[in-house]
Amino acid sequence: MKTMHDSNNVILTPLTTLLQDNIDAYEVLFDKCSDVIKNKITAGGRNKVDIYITYIDNLVDRRQLEYDTVKPLLYSIDDLPEMNQFDYIMEKGLSTADKSVVITMEDVAQAVLGGDAIIMIDGFKKAIKIASRGYPGRSVSEADTEVSVRGAKDSFVESIAINKVLIRRRIKDSKLKIEQMKIGVRSKTDVAIMYIQDIAEEGLVEEIKKRMNDFVIDGILDSGMIEQLAEAHWHSPFPQFQSTVRPDKVASGILEGRIGVLIDNSPFVLMLPTTLNSFFQAADDYYNRWEIVTFTRIIRYVAAFLTVALPGLYIAIANYQSEMIPTALALSFAAAREGVPFSVVFEVIIMEVAFELLREGGIRLPGPMGNTIGIVGGLIIGDAAVSANIVSPIIVIVVALTAVASFTIPNEEFATAFRLSRYLVIGLSAWLGLYGFICAVVLILIHLSSLESFGIPYLMPYVASGLEGGEDARDSIVRYPTNKLYKRPMYARREERIRLKKKD
Repeated sequence: MKTMHDSNNVILTPLTTLLQDNIDAYEVLFDKCSDVIKNKITAGGRNKVDIYITYIDNLVDRRQLEYDTVKPLLYSIDDLPEMNQFDYIMEKGLSTADKSVVITMEDVAQAVLGGDAIIMIDGFKKAIKIASRGYPGRSVSEADTEVSVRGAKDSFVESIAINKVLIRRRIKDSKLKIEQMKIGVRSKTDVAIMYIQDIAEEGLVEEIKKRMNDFVIDGILDSGMIEQLAEAHWHSPFPQFQSTVRPDKVASGILEGRIGVLIDNSPFVLMLPTTLNSFFQAADDYYNRWEIVTFTRIIRYVAAFLTVALPGLYIAIANYQSEMIPTALALSFAAAREGVPFSVVFEVIIMEVAFELLREGGIRLPGPMGNTIGIVGGLIIGDAAVSANIVSPIIVIVVALTAVASFTIPNEEFATAFRLSRYLVIGLSAWLGLYGFICAVVLILIHLSSLESFGIPYLMPYVASGLEGGEDARDSIVRYPTNKLYKRPMYARREERIRLKKKD
């Protein structure tokens, strides 16, 4: 019996002219693989030739394979010539147009594992690869995250082939390039880099390819793994890639000069570079009137501040600077806290942890049950905690308002970073009062200002509002009307910044 060491040597060998030798080498690689279909047939009429067809069951479209490949081989090549049989079968014996030649056993193995069919022909040291992929998977459906009122309703799926098509149908330009690579020593995961050639910075494309080639890993199972491995500031809770399930959002980003990274088996597509401002932009911001969008964005920024600051600000004022509270309100707070045995800090921590548990429980449970535990659990726990004098009503209001504010941020990963930062603010506010609160906010701002995403400052356009005449600031907190957004953001090449102009 051949050993695993023999298998590793076999995969590097080129194909030979003896079909049986190729079959023996192939069966060493796929020994004990019951899902690999292996068929040896004879075709050709008078000038018969042995042919070996192999593929993985349920990874190919079997109906297409049998109709376009097997049937023509058996019934349509009775006049097979004595010479150049390989070329004859390649050009006239197969009905499919998507076919190519492979010459090594490694190419054969990768093609089969990728969902293609392989045809080996006796007498030739090369094989034919037939593209007949038919992956099982869900169809394109409405996005259950990043929901929008207006705009397209389709979302990415787990198939990279379908995801590429969803972007192609939106950008019908031959300059939309797709560079594909494989990552993972064992998983061989397909990764596609999509960009518009004359808009995206060339160095940016090379940088992301370099970062993905800088690590060697057994397998990549989701886009989140690539995000963590390729980001420069791994210590930061704030994401340096923007992930989305919406094809229209990726198409819009590519048109701005950004790069989309698609990963097979993941419905989340990564976009780079990214900034803090881009996380506050929803997909339907560009489909609604600018006044409405501006108002909504202001609400999102205010909500983000409340998510980080509100509990800590309450602790700082209630514990250290209570004189800042109006007398009537202070008396109301005191009456509400009557009988509560715990400090304000402990009350906040109890309720914050309780809401985090409810949030996590609601995510993990099935849909209807998750919604139920989020609503009913929050009401029951909040009411019971107040009735038992464990917490005061004002704490429930503060924590609930903080939780609701976090849901207004369009990107969940970005919202999670704010939720985590909230505990820094709570800790310093409990220790140093209002001074600690200000220190915590300043520390967060310093951290954000130190971040970059592939050479782009994280706080653009706020850190350079005068750059290019302030064009980038037109699509920030205030979104100008569409007919005033003349230039692409600074992601694009300088000579290709103009994206809108009136006809003469």
